[in-house]
Amino acid sequence: MALRQKTSNLLRVIKNLIIVLVRYIHAVIGFIRHNFGQLSKYLAGKKLIVFVIFLLIGLSYISVVALLPGTHIFEGNLVVEEMSFTYNGQQPKLFLQSIRQIKSLETEGIQTLTLTGKFESQAFPQLNKIKSLKINLIDKQSKLIITPANLQTASEIDLNELRLQQNTKVKGLHYDFYRQRLAFSLIPQSTPKLVNQTNILKFYLGEQPLKISLEGHKLSDIKLPELQDSQTPLEFTFNPDNKEFNLNISQDNTIYLTASNLPEYSDEQWFQSKIVTKDVIFQRLERSGDIRDDLAISTIIEGKVRMAEQEREITQNQFLMAEKPNMPLNIELIRHIQIVPKKGLEVRFAGKTQEIKIGLDKDFPVSSIKGSRLDSFLPRDAVIALFSFAAGTITSLLSYVIENAAKPDSK
Repeated sequence: MALRQKTSNLLRVIKNLIIVLVRYIHAVIGFIRHNFGQLSKYLAGKKLIVFVIFLLIGLSYISVVALLPGTHIFEGNLVVEEMSFTYNGQQPKLFLQSIRQIKSLETEGIQTLTLTGKFESQAFPQLNKIKSLKINLIDKQSKLIITPANLQTASEIDLNELRLQQNTKVKGLHYDFYRQRLAFSLIPQSTPKLVNQTNILKFYLGEQPLKISLEGHKLSDIKLPELQDSQTPLEFTFNPDNKEFNLNISQDNTIYLTASNLPEYSDEQWFQSKIVTKDVIFQRLERSGDIRDDLAISTIIEGKVRMAEQEREITQNQFLMAEKPNMPLNIELIRHIQIVPKKGLEVRFAGKTQEIKIGLDKDFPVSSIKGSRLDSFLPRDAVIALFSFAAGTITSLLSYVIENAAKPDSK
């Protein structure tokens, strides 16, 4: 009985609420009809004011669009000491080619390789009896160094090509003019689709005997009692059976290539053009032992960047940044890399962003480029002229509307 009474009371309350809501909606509709009718009658005699109001709305829209930031294509040309990027293409991409007469090839990191040919060593005579040697470089400090056995003759070691696999990071790319050495780290970033893909450096070793030096190694095919541990350097002379030698990089490795000379002609350039990229940075991290005290140092020497018909010069040690200082600028394509004698790497690139910031300090940029949405359709000068016209016209029209709206109708 009590439950029925509670249900009846609840239904009564709901019914009353519905009645009140219907009456409220009816009253609001009546108010709108009454006032809209009066507004219609008023505006019917004020056709010029109606036109002016619509014109104000249109000009205000143009002004807002001219102020709202838009995403634009940018391009730049920099000379830098060092750079890093991640390859973002779908297919393996040729990155390095035709580096001739390499005086020294050095790798640092974990990898496995097999050498087949004739081995010679006075310190380790066991090597003279074998034809094949499997080498495991076991830690990040492990080294493999290949040089001509006779340093007085011209080297015949060539790098034919290096193709980057998808999502491979190239870190610390730079050229040391004093040592005549190109250096970079390859950091494969594995994904479920790319587990078994490796970056392969393809070398031609030549006809001359080679000197091999190893540090941080384990030999699978032979035991050398003279070696106290894996960190004891091992050196021997090697004459390969197969002059083509592939170096497979499946884990983080740093590569050092000491060349005899820089390429002189455009068709001999080492770097391939049009590399699809992400996370491109022109800086290096100066480590202090505590991550909180690590310091980012710009590696830019000089250059220019251009977006939305605006151009800015970049001077030495300035940072090139996106909207947020800690995010790299969205460089999507490296068009060209070339070594400029006595300067560094010349890099031409392009991408898309809303804003570019420049400054010696990341937190205090002194220059920026920002384009509006109208910049995608009109020249920069036209956008400025249109915005100035719209702003001035809006001021005049507002004054006209206010003055005429206050005047009584004249008959």
